[in-house]
Amino acid sequence: MNATDRRTEPWRDGDALTVCATTLIGLAVIAGAWFGVSGTVSATRQAAWLNAGAAGFAIEAGGLCLWLLRLRRAVGERRVALISLAPQEDAQEPMRTARPPRCTRPTDTTVPLPLVRAAGMTRVHHPDCPLVAGKDVTPAGLDDGEPCGVCAA
Repeated sequence: MNATDRRTEPWRDGDALTVCATTLIGLAVIAGAWFGVSGTVSATRQAAWLNAGAAGFAIEAGGLCLWLLRLRRAVGERRVALISLAPQEDAQEPMRTARPPRCTRPTDTTVPLPLVRAAGMTRVHHPDCPLVAGKDVTPAGLDDGEPCGVCAA
């Protein structure tokens, strides 16, 4: 598996094996507990089988939580790569620098452009924010929308 394959799949083979193994083990313990409790009439023996079933559920839930955490980590890595806040070490092509945002309206060159926003955006950004890089932007004020959480406008 090369670097580009790793980025197209949200999890590794080991992650899929872990979730399958813990799910099968957990279900086997739950099924064994169900079978064991169905053959007893004593409440104390049923409680022991109930504890075994709860342990099987904990095994299964633990494996699924590990899998969800791995998927969450993959989403975070893709989000960082999407907005280009961190350089990708395994990129095969050189990183392209985004062109500076273009203003669609003429602006006064003596007044700095503190905040901008692109068409369809509800938040205002600094001109060097990666979320507006390469987009046609218009000047905006703080009263034009919520400040961006990435560039902390």
